[in-house]
Amino acid sequence: MGSALGSPSALGFSARFSARFYAAVASLLIALFVVPPGAYAKAKPLDAVTVHARIMKRGIDNPVAVALNNGVELWGRIIAINTDSFTLQLFNDPQPVTVNYADVVDMRTGPTRGFWIFMGAGIGAMAGLTIWGFVHVHNLQQQNQLPNMPAVP
Repeated sequence: MGSALGSPSALGFSARFSARFYAAVASLLIALFVVPPGAYAKAKPLDAVTVHARIMKRGIDNPVAVALNNGVELWGRIIAINTDSFTLQLFNDPQPVTVNYADVVDMRTGPTRGFWIFMGAGIGAMAGLTIWGFVHVHNLQQQNQLPNMPAVP
């Protein structure tokens, strides 16, 4: 007869759960790193009305990055908003640049709401796993710390 200690049924629930959990996390990380980041993004066509609305929402004195239809990318601070264009003060150029809304192909205004949701969920998950790990690694109830000693007569 073999020892019951080596059988899979002798493993506790937490050992089986943690092994499956780590395998699932490793598989997820591999899938995230194998798929190129461009596959997640969906291109949204920008028209002049959308660009105007996003520039108005961003406001004056806020940074923005725009890509124009001629391939030029500009990154600067909004200093004026007009009905058909806006003016940027580029970070590396003293002259302001006027950009027509119709010329803008892509616009970046900073981290998106999805980024912040993902970041908050990730930080929360890491905090939860840290607390869970601390509780399970450190025996907080101080059980089985010393062997039972016989009483001295």
